[in-house]
Amino acid sequence: MAMSAPAPPALTVHHEGSERTFAAGHDVVVGRDLRADMRITHPLISRAHLLLRFDQGKWLAIDNGSLNGTFVNGRRVPVVEIHDGQALNIGNPDGPLLTFDVGRHQGMAGRPPRTESMNIPV
Repeated sequence: MAMSAPAPPALTVHHEGSERTFAAGHDVVVGRDLRADMRITHPLISRAHLLLRFDQGKWLAIDNGSLNGTFVNGRRVPVVEIHDGQALNIGNPDGPLLTFDVGRHQGMAGRPPRTESMNIPV
């Protein structure tokens, strides 16, 4: 019997001191629309500016045809592969900053096991 694949990592998005964690499985909409999953009210941000999608084992940030773009290190990019600690700006090279944690908020998963308290018989 094949082992089941591990659950895909959750994505945590940080913006100006707030954070939201999203599970894989549906597109996360970032924008200024009231219905956006992560709402950022800023004049340069489109209503549905950015899509966050888990695809083929990795999280992607996909510019949703926004007027003012998505930027990494000052360069406008259509798609960003999100790694843990990734940062990007939306609307402008110095526009609103989003930073990402991948797979952090799953209890003890992903933390190294504690070995100092183990009693190993000799």
